[in-house]
Amino acid sequence: MSIAQHVLAILVVLVGSAIQGSVGFGLNLFAAPLLVLIDPSLVPGPSIVASSLLNLLVIRRERAPHVWREMRWPMIGLVPGTAAGAAVLALVARTNLTVFFAVLILVAVGLSLSGLHPRRTPRTLAAAGVLSGFMGTAVGIGGPPIALMYQKATGPELRAALSRFFGVAGLLSILLLTAFGQFTWSDLGNGLLLLPGAAFGYLLSSRLLHHVDAGRVRIAVLSLSGASAIVALLLAIF
Repeated sequence: MSIAQHVLAILVVLVGSAIQGSVGFGLNLFAAPLLVLIDPSLVPGPSIVASSLLNLLVIRRERAPHVWREMRWPMIGLVPGTAAGAAVLALVARTNLTVFFAVLILVAVGLSLSGLHPRRTPRTLAAAGVLSGFMGTAVGIGGPPIALMYQKATGPELRAALSRFFGVAGLLSILLLTAFGQFTWSDLGNGLLLLPGAAFGYLLSSRLLHHVDAGRVRIAVLSLSGASAIVALLLAIF
């Protein structure tokens, strides 16, 4: 990777980290398609390393010990969902899965805009964890299912919950990628090169918090979820 590619990759991660650090998710949505264009080897391993640092920083900032109790349910669902996504990906074309889940997300966003939204219960949170793990592994977009569960939450609650969930999801992904030989020392090295982008993006997000927290959490969640579905459809088509 050339110096120019390295700088571009850091800038992409910086912007994506600023989005996720302020809203709660969105780093992979923004960064992954651009990182693939810069250098395909930056996805998924190196990008997961960068997002792991961001999640740790957000967890440190959004201190909410009680969130762990609620997040245990989607984290439990995350494991079988991730495994199922890997298994189905081996049998079904990624393009077909991408289109299916993109349409599913758009339907969910539409229902939310209509005033309907699921209550957070152990059962619905576990189901969101399964779907998030499945989609994250199968099509690379795992944020919307769990984020939509928190569309009515406050900004700090949303960020506290999602940073903990994605932190565990990232660790699980790295372990599975390593087990299947898809995460190497080279991936770790490239991931470390992206860390400045995650760190500076986090600092920038701290200046954006008041915009999100001023009654715009639901708008941000629905907008990013809808955008993720549109990006997925475009990637599948082109």
